[in-house]
Amino acid sequence: MTVFFLGFFSVKDTDFGWHYQCGNQFLTTGKLCLTNEFSYFLPYYKAYYTGHLYDIILAFAYNHGGLLTVSALGGVVFVLSALFFVFLIQAGLPIKIGAFLSAFFLSYSIFDIGLRPQIISYLFFLVFLSILSQKNEKLFFLIPVLMVIWVNMHIGFFVGLFILMFYLFEKKTISSKKYFFIVLLSFAATLLNPFGTYVYKEIVNHITSPLNTMIAEWLEPPLPHIILIAGLSIIGLILLIRKKSISLFKIFILVFFSILSLKARRNLPFFYTSFAFVFFDGLKINTEKFSSLFVSLLIALFIIVGVIQVPQTIHHSTSWEEYCNKTITVAYPCEAVRKFPQLSGNVFALYEWGGFLIWEKPDIKIFADGRMPAWKDEKGKSPYQVYLDIIQTKNGWNEKLNSLKTDYIFITNKTFLDLLLKKGAEKYRWREVYRDNLAVIYQNAI
Repeated sequence: MTVFFLGFFSVKDTDFGWHYQCGNQFLTTGKLCLTNEFSYFLPYYKAYYTGHLYDIILAFAYNHGGLLTVSALGGVVFVLSALFFVFLIQAGLPIKIGAFLSAFFLSYSIFDIGLRPQIISYLFFLVFLSILSQKNEKLFFLIPVLMVIWVNMHIGFFVGLFILMFYLFEKKTISSKKYFFIVLLSFAATLLNPFGTYVYKEIVNHITSPLNTMIAEWLEPPLPHIILIAGLSIIGLILLIRKKSISLFKIFILVFFSILSLKARRNLPFFYTSFAFVFFDGLKINTEKFSSLFVSLLIALFIIVGVIQVPQTIHHSTSWEEYCNKTITVAYPCEAVRKFPQLSGNVFALYEWGGFLIWEKPDIKIFADGRMPAWKDEKGKSPYQVYLDIIQTKNGWNEKLNSLKTDYIFITNKTFLDLLLKKGAEKYRWREVYRDNLAVIYQNAI
């Protein structure tokens, strides 16, 4: 129960709205989100996003209990992750649980956003490592089946392919020919998605896009994490190299995920779990010495979870005002949506509001949202970069909005664009139609 409530996070993912609408569209019409249905910028763009199964499960959960049910689903995912983590680590139970909690809290800034597709990939990552560690031929043949599910849950499925390839260098009980067949079968399984081979084009788009200049979780981790990752990687490599039988598989796992985590903070859970997987392999520790510490830690966690996190999640998920004002660093414009119901047509909105407006105002078309940072326009620019050019009032901003037939501008007040239009909206043929303490709306006056 402790792990369930630890993972019982509020829904803070700004992409929740479009994930929900895609899933709900399937539940109500039987149609998947295969094209750009929510924005008027790049309306014919085709992204090869394959997380439809996740969207459907998310929408089903929300439709049968609201945000609290989504938070509870997140708690279940974390419980499953903890079970496979404990199953993976070779140590006494107190050490296993202590290692999981350590990895959990070191990755807290990533987990704190709540249930989202990346968490699902973390669960599959643990499942794959657990299966491979068992060296059981029968279990190995489950991998292609799991890969079909993973590819339709999150684009992070490619992590599983790397793990499988690294395992080719492991001394195992299954024959090399059989295992190579499993790898090929697993790759073929990734093609069982609505886009087939094009899903790999989407991966290339993500790799080649400068996401670290646009999205916070794609930034490199803070300096303390960088130092810790470097230090733990060295320790792990030393332990592996000193063994009589060197495991190239574990060396590749540790190095690969240390590199990924140093490139983007969103990968921190993968690294800290990989280190635990390597560190406790064959390491003999007297668990009795940790029993009292273990009990004290559990008591502290029960207090923290019971007094702080659970009530916060319940309040955040059941109070619309709380959700609007405390979900992200930039609050949602719930008051403006309620007081200006005539908002319609093509709306240039704050990027962080994109998913929220897709959820709350499905009848409008927004300019850009969290689906689009790796997309590219005819000039090779990301929609997010085009969005920044407009909101920062760079040359041609108004011409761009007019060429796209923008009906409304819906942004936070005191941005560059608001300050410019507040002084002379008529000059640019816009007029202010709404303003509150957070948001301002301008209507096209042409």
